[in-house]
Amino acid sequence: MKTVVLGLKTTSKTFLSVLLVSVLAACGGGGNGQPDLPLDSDGDGVPDSSDAFPNDPSETVDTDGDGVGDNGDAFPEDPNESVDTDSDGVGDNADNCVDTANDDQVDSDVNGEGDACDAMPSVYSALGYFGEEGANGVSYTGQTARQVLQIELVDAMEALVERPGEAAAIKSELEFFITGDGADATPHNFTTKGGDPVIPGPTYADISSGKNLDGKIAGGNGEGGGETGGLINGVFFGWSQGLDADPLPIELVYQWIDELASNASDNQEPTISVADAMEPVEIGTPLISSTGLHYRQLIQKFLSVAVNFSQGTNDYLQADFANMLGQEGTKAYSAGAHDFDEAFGYYGASRDINDYTDDEAAGKGGRAEYGNGYYDSNGDGLIDIRSEFVFGHAQNCAKRDRLKDASGEAFYDFSTAAADGFLVGRRILQNAEEAQELTAEADAALQAQINAASVAWESCIAATVIHYINDVVADMGEIQPPVYGSLGNFTDLTKHWAEMKGFALGLQFSPVSPFRTIGTIAGIEGTEALRRVLSLMGDAPVLADGSQAGVASTGTPEEALAAYEARLLEARDILEEAYSLNPDAVSIW
Repeated sequence: MKTVVLGLKTTSKTFLSVLLVSVLAACGGGGNGQPDLPLDSDGDGVPDSSDAFPNDPSETVDTDGDGVGDNGDAFPEDPNESVDTDSDGVGDNADNCVDTANDDQVDSDVNGEGDACDAMPSVYSALGYFGEEGANGVSYTGQTARQVLQIELVDAMEALVERPGEAAAIKSELEFFITGDGADATPHNFTTKGGDPVIPGPTYADISSGKNLDGKIAGGNGEGGGETGGLINGVFFGWSQGLDADPLPIELVYQWIDELASNASDNQEPTISVADAMEPVEIGTPLISSTGLHYRQLIQKFLSVAVNFSQGTNDYLQADFANMLGQEGTKAYSAGAHDFDEAFGYYGASRDINDYTDDEAAGKGGRAEYGNGYYDSNGDGLIDIRSEFVFGHAQNCAKRDRLKDASGEAFYDFSTAAADGFLVGRRILQNAEEAQELTAEADAALQAQINAASVAWESCIAATVIHYINDVVADMGEIQPPVYGSLGNFTDLTKHWAEMKGFALGLQFSPVSPFRTIGTIAGIEGTEALRRVLSLMGDAPVLADGSQAGVASTGTPEEALAAYEARLLEARDILEEAYSLNPDAVSIW
């Protein structure tokens, strides 16, 4: 009999064979007698059931479950990151410079863009309020006027000669620069070292009207309550000679002017004894008292810290910036930004200070166009003293930064630290003005920049004090007790001592001074350590005969000089510890 299956001729034997194959197939068997393999759609050797990417032969695992396979995931264990475009180890989602490697992710102005792709400014500038096109948002003309008042006061003192019976007139002439009375109509006579013409002028009013020094001296002028709250415990200390029990810095300035005026009008020529001179030698200038006080240096250096440094760090940089973002009247700046600018003006840097070398900023040479401490940045043939000139403390910082170690490397770069603090801080305020909000994060960043600028600024002053301590010690080494090695030996001693003490008195004026923020310095409570420094210096140098401030020594002149040298070196050690200074630098500054 014949049987038909699916239209094919077959026998009973072949029918059984077909039937068997059918049964085996139904039970999962293969045609070769082997079981079927699990489904692997992409053919990567991993069954679909175990493959996180069954249709992608290049991926099988997604450890962090972010939808990106481990092979292609730059961060296979971080579900928030998978790509690192710049290969800096920071995922693109978190990277503040996606296309520029910056593993440190520094964002100084906290605007969301890292410094690596959002360069911080090299010139101190800002757009006008809300970014008004072409408007300049920086202004500190009043501070420039006060810089010039101080310089012109120095010139007036340098020009002093003996004028018998004219104490009142001399006093009035010098106090003019303190009170500013009539300054608006008075030519300022400011000149540059290289003789380049300056603007603005000719009067002080052309710089800024109504400016003086009297009302800006630390602690105030005693009128209207003053600013004594800015002093340590409301007290000024460090000088006792001639002052009452509760002095103000302004009183010390006027005392020195009174003494200088008296010195220049008493028709006397004090003398000193010098080696190899048979007769006493006249001092030859009314600027120096018989007790060794160099009034010109004392007044100049003290005013620079009592006005500029105090106002900058203890006033304008302490403004309530978060609540001072609104436009100041019709000006191109907010009140907060203006305060910040005024602090910069007191520091005294040119707008492009970071383009100067230390030698150039110090007025000690370098490129011809910079080497006198100023630069015509806009090429108009004039030096704008409001923006193109390096004054006072900025110049002084550069002087300290010039010190190099045995390998030729600079010990410090205080100048850059101070300038960068101002530059970045100003950028933060610019951003806040535009957003009309200073966030908590931005405020913290601003305070960090303020502290950096203030500490660097004060460190320059401390380093300068140390520099003059070293000079005074060297000057004392030239003395041949009980006489001086020369007239120059005496004048150098008085000059360097006055510079040392004048600057040192200013270390009490900043709210972020280590003497206020460090608990113990050299085993002494912070502010008491500063009192110790100023006390060790005294109110006058020790002279060749061993006397100090008119008080005779109880021992020999040699003993008095040796004891005073030890006191100055102790003061230097305290300053070294307070400011964490390199002892190698301290010994040779």
